[in-house]
Amino acid sequence: MTSGSSSVTQIPFQFGNNQQHDLATFLQGENQTPLQLLKSIASSENTHSLYLWGLPGTGKTHLLQAVSKQANELNLHVAYIPLKQLNDISVEILHDLGDLDIVCIDDLECLTGHREWQQGLTWLYNELRDNGHSLVMSANVSPTNISLEVDDLKSRLSWDQVCQIKPPSDELKIQILKQKAKLRSFELSDEVIEFIIRRVDRDLDTLMSILDKIDHASLAAKRKITIPFVKEFIKP
Repeated sequence: MTSGSSSVTQIPFQFGNNQQHDLATFLQGENQTPLQLLKSIASSENTHSLYLWGLPGTGKTHLLQAVSKQANELNLHVAYIPLKQLNDISVEILHDLGDLDIVCIDDLECLTGHREWQQGLTWLYNELRDNGHSLVMSANVSPTNISLEVDDLKSRLSWDQVCQIKPPSDELKIQILKQKAKLRSFELSDEVIEFIIRRVDRDLDTLMSILDKIDHASLAAKRKITIPFVKEFIKP
């Protein structure tokens, strides 16, 4: 890619429900420090290599997509690469990213067993660092515990900023569900939300999946969202 082009859309990824996340809609809870770092990176106030880690469903993808969106809106050169789609992306894409202002690499744990990708990311890390640009990465585990075959890459992951994304409390999950429902132009009562949280796995990915089903079903059936209606989507 030439330094004159600017887009995150060249990378083959999907934003959930066609909604691009932004930093303003991330309810931070105990994650004030990483959120402030990401805001400074996305606005080009600071240059960092930042490694975010945390359990699935803690909002890491939201944050990386939000950084990409904000940086793109500020006419910075940015790319977002979701490694869950590793089989659909050529490793050669990494060779063209060293001149970008910000590169976001999601789901690093997916690189296990892919030595060529690990080597490519090591080169990209070095190139971005030499150019004074930012690299934001995410994984489900800390950099010391991630399973990688290329030692040079594993050592680099801890060179700069490392932040754990802490899971939200049940109270914060209620706020998140309300926010997500509002963004989709429907409302969930406190009683319905509390019913959902008490009866399903409490990670946000599962809760968002339930929310998707409720949204689509309520539109199709033209029914009010009540506890009896929600019970149809929650298996005992």
